[in-house]
Amino acid sequence: MTTITTNTAPNALKQRFDAQVAVLAGLAPETELTALFPLLEKIGKVTEGEGRIPFVIVPQSAHLTFSLRMERVALGDNTGVSYLADNRVTNLDDIPKGHYLAIDVEDGRDMLNTNPSVALVQLKRDKRYGGTGNEGISVVTYEPDILRHHYVDLPGSRCDSDGVPYLNEGGRPGLLARWFGDAYPFYGSLSCGGRLGLGT
Repeated sequence: MTTITTNTAPNALKQRFDAQVAVLAGLAPETELTALFPLLEKIGKVTEGEGRIPFVIVPQSAHLTFSLRMERVALGDNTGVSYLADNRVTNLDDIPKGHYLAIDVEDGRDMLNTNPSVALVQLKRDKRYGGTGNEGISVVTYEPDILRHHYVDLPGSRCDSDGVPYLNEGGRPGLLARWFGDAYPFYGSLSCGGRLGLGT
């Protein structure tokens, strides 16, 4: 069961922030990422519970392809791979320009056995947002063991017209796409409560 509590753990959030910046070394300049730190002050509530993450740093730049991002996902001795061309994937929502924080992230276990199209309706009703391809990769970059628990649908993005990207662990972490109308017990849709960029 999850609970909502006032954010009284700035040190814990800073430790999480620093750890994420360290993981992203080489993907984006550290100074650009650390510029996001003041945005943590806007996180007034932290949702606690299994599968909940207060925030994830989502780096963005023209050179950061899915393939480059997935190379940073490590599960055991295996690194990730993308089977999707970036130009086939679009986002359903407006995304902040540049690096940003996805806040109040739920890793998909609340939406297990729910097809992504239905999950998206439920998320909108709850005033949440479906996770995008980049957000999903960021989440499993920092917490790859999620893929040992379940595969992650990313309903905030579309691949071509009727596909949804998803992350799985089939020998190695992978970014693929499937039809958005199917539901499976071991797939769940990632979501976030909001997105904070330097211009927001």
